This record gives sequence, structure tokens and C-alpha cells, in this order.
Amino acid sequence: MSGVAHDTLQDAAENLIGPVSGTERALLRRIVRYFVEAIDRLPKRDKAKALAARDDFWTLMETLALAPVAESPELRVRLRGALARRELLEAEGGVIGPSSVADLLHISRQAVGQRRAAGKLLGVETPTGYMYPVWQFDGTQALAGLDEILHALDDHEPWTQLIFFLTKNDASGGKRPLDLLRQGKLSPILRAARVHGVHTAV
Repeated sequence: MSGVAHDTLQDAAENLIGPVSGTERALLRRIVRYFVEAIDRLPKRDKAKALAARDDFWTLMETLALAPVAESPELRVRLRGALARRELLEAEGGVIGPSSVADLLHISRQAVGQRRAAGKLLGVETPTGYMYPVWQFDGTQALAGLDEILHALDDHEPWTQLIFFLTKNDASGGKRPLDLLRQGKLSPILRAARVHGVHTAV
């Protein structure tokens, strides 16, 4: 990307946020310089992938994770992990917070937390608190058999449990445990749960 294009992007960024101080301008220039290089080196297919992200924040995350610029291996792994977690949270209808779960099940927020702690609901901890995948609910109750599967997975942390439900498994006949749970087929899920390893953790 040419210097002219860089300056144009710089001016556009400053116009978006309005008047800035000297420190803010210096910070903005450094950020713009980084992303000009990142976007310039990004293959067309990866630019499309970044643009397909649901909002500005995740477009930023995708660009950071995909761009072939100098990064520490640790940072790149952490970025890919964050993106993988986002995909898990968005799968099968997304997630809802404890207040929404309480309204759905006609119980209190405290009861939601108690059910999660007792292994009757799956809740994963995020920076904004515990979130609950909507796929585990059938109307105003949890899917039949969910608590039995969660009990079989109680040696694994919630993120690993989430991966288990959404990933095809040889031990469950090459099907996702979630799909089998919806069909009421608990035996193959329990068999898969017994051999499920921590290597799938994000």
C-alpha cells in the first residue's frame, strides 16, 4: 500500500473519531501503520473472511490472527483460541446470559447458577460472566438427558464439555453428541464421554 494510501487511511481514521490529542494521534498512527501492512499482505480469501466477521471487534481479531506480519507465536495461538471460542459460542443459535435462562426456565438467577454448579446446565465463563448455549434448552426445560451427559463429563471443564457436544466423535458413530442428544440416544453419547480426552480443550 502506498504512502498516499496510508495517509488517506490515517485522515479517515482521525475524521471518524474527531479531534485527537498529540498522544492519541501518535497511537493512531502506530495502529494504522500496523494494519496497513497487515491488510496489504492479507490474501484476498482472508480479507473476505475478516470482513465476514459479525462486528468491528471480530474483524479486528480475524485480521490479527490471519495477517502474515511479525507476531509472537504465543500471541497468534491466543488469537486463534479466542476466535475458536467465539465460533463455539455462536454455534447452534448462540448463547444467553443467566437472566435470560431464568426467564426461559421460570426460575431465579440464583437457581440458574445452582443448576450450573450441580452439573444440570452447561455454562461457560466469559469476560462478561457465565453464558449458556441455547441449544441445551427444549422449550422451557433443558434437553432430556443433558444432566446425565454432563455428569459423565464432570472431570472436564465447561469449555471442553462444549467442544464435546458440538464435535463429531468416532466413539459416537461419527455424529455430534448434540445431534444424538436431540434424538434421545444417550448410550452412544455416554460411551463417547467415557473416552473423551482433555486434548480437545481450547
